[in-house]
Amino acid sequence: MENIKNHGGWVVGLVLLVFSAIFFLAAQNFSKQGSYVEVKGLSEKIVKADVAIWSMNFEVKSNNIDVLYADINKNISSINSFLVEKGFEASEINVAPVNIYQDTYKDALFRYNANVQLSLYTKKVDLVKSASKDTLLLVKKGVTLNQNSIEFQFSDINSVKPEMLAEAIKNARDAATQFATESGSKLGSVARGNQGVFDITDKDPGSPEFKKIRVVSTLRFLIN
Repeated sequence: MENIKNHGGWVVGLVLLVFSAIFFLAAQNFSKQGSYVEVKGLSEKIVKADVAIWSMNFEVKSNNIDVLYADINKNISSINSFLVEKGFEASEINVAPVNIYQDTYKDALFRYNANVQLSLYTKKVDLVKSASKDTLLLVKKGVTLNQNSIEFQFSDINSVKPEMLAEAIKNARDAATQFATESGSKLGSVARGNQGVFDITDKDPGSPEFKKIRVVSTLRFLIN
């Protein structure tokens, strides 16, 4: 019976010893983590958009459904012809399902009202920029656009990520090094890092085909 008690005491002592060692190491690590500097590194880059989405919208009104149908087809054909003549492919042009509203109000000027949306999805960014200046030609063909907008996008963000992250990290390390030098400390390794979110905006209102990419990385360096 006495041997069993002694064995039990030995086990309890060993467990306490292990926990004490773990606590000591954790506390030691915590103290090291307590001396650090957290800095931010910025990287910005101007790139040219590689995708353009040109959206056009028109309305057709009539009291005759057959006339309405003919006018819709005529306008779609005119827009398609205009875009193809400018150098775009027919496969780049998309027509959304036509929305037709029937006005049953007795004093309504038109019984049938149609709203038609077309879009051009292309990588010919420069061509879109130049062709968009000639949309008045559509007026000569009887097409009146009530929406005419272009969205430029940069889709190949992965091509600039490595370079920009490297620059942001370098700028963060430079700031941390300067802090350590001025405080009489020595810069250690990175304890924590956040690469940040890549933000893409227009470079300026006059040239939306150029984008400004911005990323701010946050790094925590140990200080010795």
